[in-house]
Amino acid sequence: MKTLTPLISLLLGFGVCAHQPLCAQDDPYAIEMEGDEAEGGGFTQEQLEALAVKIVPRVEELRGLKWKHAVPVGINTPAEFLEFAVVAVREEMGIERLAATSTFFELLGVLEHGQDFEQTMYNMLEAGVGGYFDPKADKFFMISTFNNGGMAEFIMAHELGHALDHQYHDLNDIFEQSAGNSDREFATRCVVEGSASAVGNAYLIQGIQKGWLKGDDLMDADMMAKMMEGMGEVPIFMMVNLSLPYLDGTTFMVRQKSSNLIAAMMMQPTEEDLLRTFNAPPQSSEQIFHPEKYWDKEQLDEPVTIFLEDSSAALGEGWSLALTDTLGELGCAMLTMKKLPTTMGVSMGVASMVSESSSGWGGDTCQTYVHADGRALMRWATVWDTEKDAAEFAIALRQYGMQRAPLMRLIQQRGAYVDVYFATDAAQALLKKFQ
Repeated sequence: MKTLTPLISLLLGFGVCAHQPLCAQDDPYAIEMEGDEAEGGGFTQEQLEALAVKIVPRVEELRGLKWKHAVPVGINTPAEFLEFAVVAVREEMGIERLAATSTFFELLGVLEHGQDFEQTMYNMLEAGVGGYFDPKADKFFMISTFNNGGMAEFIMAHELGHALDHQYHDLNDIFEQSAGNSDREFATRCVVEGSASAVGNAYLIQGIQKGWLKGDDLMDADMMAKMMEGMGEVPIFMMVNLSLPYLDGTTFMVRQKSSNLIAAMMMQPTEEDLLRTFNAPPQSSEQIFHPEKYWDKEQLDEPVTIFLEDSSAALGEGWSLALTDTLGELGCAMLTMKKLPTTMGVSMGVASMVSESSSGWGGDTCQTYVHADGRALMRWATVWDTEKDAAEFAIALRQYGMQRAPLMRLIQQRGAYVDVYFATDAAQALLKKFQ
């Protein structure tokens, strides 16, 4: 699921330091707010620039890389950010692909009939975005409502981590390489967000140790409640897809399992590993969830490409292939897990997406077909490491997947392959044209 190329800070609430009050101490870098700003109006441009002067050299020290040039900083109100997001998303995806994605998610059971993917995504971003770095503009923006001193510093450190990475690795080019493949794009985001999260986490930990930050001033209760309320309205699949790069990306970049998040937050990726992941990013969510399948040469497991012909002509007049994509192990897990994670579980970093029914994924291709009259069909072809893996996936789909995706109509296993077919009620009769 393509989300948004600009690198955003989602305030996920992970990390003990953000939740356990520490001994109060004076913050020597606190910036006094006056008038409306003190009541939640946000930073002024001058205040933000003053804060950047403090944080930029610290990020350089934490990452161990020299800045090649200065990074401009600016402020967006939530409304300005959403206006920016609409333009960016529509430029990257296009109106037709956005509409097709709504249909795709409706067939998968992620969205209700008539629920718009684009608007749902904006609602999700508005609830949790505290700041973002736009690699196209090479500029950092703070969202005006996130103006609490400690949290503002954490957000800026994370986003300046992106900015510093971008000066050594073209993030625009890295994301372009994964365009059109949502699973590969997810893996790329895990690298990019995992790297920046390592900077942000180090800033958080060392900031408290060195007196830069106050542990009880990182996020106030009202801000946290507002964020969680907004996130609670987001479909869990979309929440997981957007959130995990910050969490599993953190563990992946330091070669840890996702269950070791707290330990991983205390670590930094090596220079060698940063170069490897930015120059040759992982290719799938499978490699993120099972890091040994990327890091260990003997266990390296690259995804298998499945080629499917365009069946538009066979379906008849008025049908067109609207979307081709890859769901990956992440998508398989969301449809076959016995119990889906909760929003709180995801935000706290305790939701593991590794399950027996989705492990052993080899590759997949998903085609979504639409008709001008609103009918829709989807074929999802998957391949597994072994026939046993395929059988476990097919069984779990029948047990859980068909409940979560009522438009899932047929599951066929052929050895290590499993084909899954989805259709709206009026299109069921055409499924035989796929087989």
